[in-house]
Amino acid sequence: MKQSMNKNSLKNKPIDNTKDIDNDKSGFLLGSISAVLLIVCVIVLILFNNKQVQKIITEKINIDAVKKSSDIEFSSIKRKNSREAEKTNTLLTEKILNVRVQHPNDTVGRLTNISFTQKNTIVEIAVTNGFRYTIHLNLHGKGVVLVDDLGNKYNLKPPSDNPYLEIKSGKTFKGELVFQGGITSQANSITLITNNKIGSDQPLSRRPKMMFEIPLQ
Repeated sequence: MKQSMNKNSLKNKPIDNTKDIDNDKSGFLLGSISAVLLIVCVIVLILFNNKQVQKIITEKINIDAVKKSSDIEFSSIKRKNSREAEKTNTLLTEKILNVRVQHPNDTVGRLTNISFTQKNTIVEIAVTNGFRYTIHLNLHGKGVVLVDDLGNKYNLKPPSDNPYLEIKSGKTFKGELVFQGGITSQANSITLITNNKIGSDQPLSRRPKMMFEIPLQ
């Protein structure tokens, strides 16, 4: 009788496994939430790092841009100062001359005036050919130069109507010779040379080399 009642009791007693199921569901849900939170954290971290990287890159670009702008501005100021210094160090005046040179072939030259500008140096000259043949002072168009005592050379801009400075026997060439560049104020003297490379001081020379010393101080 007792055994029968136990069986009936067990048979009629409800089996309560709901708690276990709920625990399983809660664990799964918590695990899912944790995974989602972990993913969100990773994404946020990545985005944060990207923003930091972008910030660093932006700051670097801005620094480079400012530095480049400063370099350009400094270079511009340097060029300006160089031009101003060049103006300050260049002779800007005019001087009356009385420099006379006679070549062994009886050619006589005289310098009467010199003027200095920022870009050019202008010399007034008169040369009389006392030789029996035609002479050239600027043979091949590259013979006449100015040279200062510091070693700087200033080339002639040959006259278009007489680039070789040809002078017939008994005739006089008179005019202005224009040389490229201003003379530095640090120079103490300059020399005008005719037929600089191929000239001669021989009595029978048709390409006389003449040297006119011009004091500046």
